[in-house]
Amino acid sequence: MSRLVTALLTLCLLGGALSVEGAAAAPAPNGAVLGLSAPVAPGVQAVGATPSARTSTSERRRTWRAPRGPYFNDPHRKKGYFTIERKVIQTIRHTPKGSTIRIAVYSFDRMPVARALVAAHRRGVKVQMLLNDHQYTKAMRVIRAEIGARRQADSFIHRCKAGCRSKANQYNNMHTKFYSFSRAGRSRDVIAVGSANMMLNAAVHQWNDLYFTSGDHTLFRQFVSLFNDMKKDHDTRRPARFFCGTPRGTACDDAVDKHTVWAFPKPAGPRNDLVIDMLDRIQCVTPDGAGGITRTRLALSMHTMRGRRGDYLAAAIRQKFAEGCRFRVSYGLIGFHTKKILGAPTRRGRIPLRSTGLDYNPDDNYDLNHDGKDDLILSYYSHQKYFAVQGTYNGVRDTHMVLTGSSNWASLSTGNDETWFTIRGKRLTKKYVRNFNYQWDHKRNSRNAYTTTYASFRVARMVPGEDGVMRRTFVTERRPVTTIERDGYRRGPYWESD
Repeated sequence: MSRLVTALLTLCLLGGALSVEGAAAAPAPNGAVLGLSAPVAPGVQAVGATPSARTSTSERRRTWRAPRGPYFNDPHRKKGYFTIERKVIQTIRHTPKGSTIRIAVYSFDRMPVARALVAAHRRGVKVQMLLNDHQYTKAMRVIRAEIGARRQADSFIHRCKAGCRSKANQYNNMHTKFYSFSRAGRSRDVIAVGSANMMLNAAVHQWNDLYFTSGDHTLFRQFVSLFNDMKKDHDTRRPARFFCGTPRGTACDDAVDKHTVWAFPKPAGPRNDLVIDMLDRIQCVTPDGAGGITRTRLALSMHTMRGRRGDYLAAAIRQKFAEGCRFRVSYGLIGFHTKKILGAPTRRGRIPLRSTGLDYNPDDNYDLNHDGKDDLILSYYSHQKYFAVQGTYNGVRDTHMVLTGSSNWASLSTGNDETWFTIRGKRLTKKYVRNFNYQWDHKRNSRNAYTTTYASFRVARMVPGEDGVMRRTFVTERRPVTTIERDGYRRGPYWESD
């Protein structure tokens, strides 16, 4: 009898174990198999999770707040590669069902971002994307397979042809970079603007920035209106748009409003260029009331300056330095003629000038122009387009403001879809200047853009003779000579035509 009881107990225990194993191996939706301890990506709810776990994830999504302020990547350090991308993915993961994500960027190849957008769409988020038409990457194809390309639908991905609001020709592009989220956690009306595309190249070879703000419903709706006009993919140039949320005065003014936005295209020349207008409002030297002066500090981190527009903007920048501004310029790439104008001597000397364009692989053996000589290829360069002002602006002392966005200070930019975005605030301006100083002060991150050579000079000297009489003689001295040379870099494997 005891043996029978033992056998029955053994069968019961085995049956229980088998039933548990069968439950653990039960097929999940789409044929996936979920083990009891299967790892789950952050922000994704596992199938079969306990009610308390589901509640915890839902609660975190409701209480999370979107990023605020500027973020910067560091292409020279692995831990700094994906700082911007992580913030975008975190925001995507915290968008709830019924919310809308709108993204307008020049280029896109990041599968982690694509997967986050697909997951958002599957939980009921509307996903809308606009891109330029120069590439069609795996990430784009994955998103299109999920949401389609029909612009009349709630979700879509579309590549604008030669710009969304620009005149259709071989030169114009959809080059803007902004991201909007109607809801993300506890935050509403989230907007992110800057220089960052969602590209691997943007993370590991370029310096980029992305500024987040939220809570301004009027500004958010203005960006939505802009996006809705862009998605029509116009063949003729649309008028430039200027908005700032709710203006503090009778009209939007970057001297007083927290944010102002110009949406290009906005054709320009020396007499009607937004950069010239901004520089003209800057007072370089201001009396401090104690018999001294205060100099306005200016820092420009610019991806590229070139062409006719680059030339006249370089002359205007140099003029502000000559007027007494403490002006520093850092560039990724620059036209040689533009560089000569910018670096020409003034009574105060030459404007401080450095470049983030660095070639760390001189033996790459690229001969892009087929002249039999190895061309220098950039391994790192700035893709930023920000300008920090600390001083007197439009007659207001102690102004702290930043211009950022997608627009290069070059000839082709004014015909593109671009975003020109100004921000006022002391703390945030200091963050941009800190990023600028980090690039400026470290030889790993930038180089002197001037070339220093040494030449022999015959110099007159008065020396005493044996009779004690002073006589003039000539001696040879080696002195440093500063010159402006062509950078010599060409487009290489880390260039996006951006």
